[in-house]
Amino acid sequence: MTLLNKTSNIIRRRPALSRVALKCVPDTHFHITVPRIGRLRIRLRRNRSLWLRPPLSPQWNAANEWYPLAALTALVRPGETVWDVGANIGLYARWLVTLLRAGRVCSFEPMAANLTELRYNLSLGNITDRVEVVPWALSDTNGQVDFQVDDMQSASGAVDAVYGGRACRARAALGLPPLVETVTSRSIDSILEHRDLPAPDVLKIDVEGAERMVLDGGTKFFRAHSPRVVIETHGLEVSKQCLEFLFDHEFHVAACVPAAWHPKRHMRLRRADLARMSGHYDIPHIIASRYAEEIPEMLDSSKI
Repeated sequence: MTLLNKTSNIIRRRPALSRVALKCVPDTHFHITVPRIGRLRIRLRRNRSLWLRPPLSPQWNAANEWYPLAALTALVRPGETVWDVGANIGLYARWLVTLLRAGRVCSFEPMAANLTELRYNLSLGNITDRVEVVPWALSDTNGQVDFQVDDMQSASGAVDAVYGGRACRARAALGLPPLVETVTSRSIDSILEHRDLPAPDVLKIDVEGAERMVLDGGTKFFRAHSPRVVIETHGLEVSKQCLEFLFDHEFHVAACVPAAWHPKRHMRLRRADLARMSGHYDIPHIIASRYAEEIPEMLDSSKI
């Protein structure tokens, strides 16, 4: 572990020190280089996980990206349509097009500040012709909704239904009031019924606690179609809710699991495994398909 990582871990365990450290980090633009996809523009404070903990690091932790990127590498086939739900600043869109040769990516990102960074990074990667930027939040609601923004600890946010009017976790932890934007929310079923976008072969979902809402908004779609799904979950209850939805719709499931469950931290799950879940981050990532043979038996960081 580098000195920078050790320092970061010490700071994260001390909330008061975290507040001071955050104020010292300018939210200015900075470019990093991500292996295999090239330069990516970030903001030093909001996207600091991308420079503190390299996104392709094989040592799993809640902040790096290798597990979901490896899952997508196993699931996405050249030429397919992928919905990148919670596109953030474009890391996944760049990976999907540049490395996996997705035919079309629909990048859903409602947060105004992120849209600027997303479009910049798509242009930086020369993939604007393959990616459609969709400035909507995906949930179970159609219309205008409040969106809680995290402008302090990450460049992310969630529809207000997740927080019920309270500030997002990061701002609340720093004693700050809510920061709210009004955004357009759409459901999967509504989008497909109106033929606004092509149906996805693969969905990557990372929506900061609204994961089950996204699934509920696509009930008709999931009954009639067989997409492959990669979900980043945010908390014990929403993880259980997503797994219940997938099992109810007859999907085969694998997940990132605690080391005590499996030494490789990846295993197939069955409904009975829901009773084993007790920790907030027991299941931070879920992989699902209707076809068992599409679920990778193992994920290898060397493949990415």
